Amino acid sequence: MDKKITLYGTGTTRSSRCRWTLLELGLDFHYVDDGSLIGTTELKKMQPLGKLPAIVIGGESFFESTAICTYLCDLYPEKNLIATVGTRQRALHEQWCSFALTEIEGYLWSSLKHKSVYPAEKRVAAVLPVNTEEIIAGLTVLEDTLNTTSYLTGPSFSVTDIIVGFTVNWSRSAGHLEKFPVVSAYLERLHERELCTFKPN
Repeated sequence: MDKKITLYGTGTTRSSRCRWTLLELGLDFHYVDDGSLIGTTELKKMQPLGKLPAIVIGGESFFESTAICTYLCDLYPEKNLIATVGTRQRALHEQWCSFALTEIEGYLWSSLKHKSVYPAEKRVAAVLPVNTEEIIAGLTVLEDTLNTTSYLTGPSFSVTDIIVGFTVNWSRSAGHLEKFPVVSAYLERLHERELCTFKPN
């Protein structure tokens, strides 16, 4: 399958998931690293809210990093970066991606917005400790799970680990991993991979 791919992203945002997936798949792609696109009419043609990342694959545009990563892996099943549809491992992929986004990442993003993204008059400091409680609860589940498996869908690395690993890395940056040695060791394994796009400085 030969499709021209252009990824639009910026810095260490969720576009990092897409770049790492593309690199692991060994695909040729053009990366447009341009945060000034956010909110523009041009970007809204690909992503209705004008947010990054967005991707054009064979002339068709898509958004949402998890959906992009999953679709790319499905386009190239011979790369063995995602489990086959209908298998237990594929169900685990859907499970852990959904869990990371809803039970951890949503609260990380909320806290960041209320700390620095929103203008001062929109920030609500009271949400921060509540968000932290939810983040810790989610990380506790990952700690328990990763205590019995090296990666989230089994013994081998997969795109699931790229997607959830980004959330874990964000948790580390936000100062939430101190009491989670198993999750921290998992993140170190991801950072050790040559193509990882969110390695610590």
